[in-house]
Amino acid sequence: MASETSKDYLIKFGHHLQALRKSKNLSFRKLAAKCDLEHSDIKRYEKGEINMTFSSLFELAKGLEIPLKELMDF
Repeated sequence: MASETSKDYLIKFGHHLQALRKSKNLSFRKLAAKCDLEHSDIKRYEKGEINMTFSSLFELAKGLEIPLKELMDF
């Protein structure tokens, strides 16, 4: 059984984040306006290109108006 790499987790998280954002009918810019993040960073999170800080996770949950647990359930 192959172990998942950090990159695999970033990509899975990104797909989950994108699904949550779209379910709320939010563009990158609208989500960024609701939290203290740049829209370009949100795009990169969704693509699994960059890792995020713990505070970024809190900001995303706040902007999506969901509990942090729901954001992390991917």
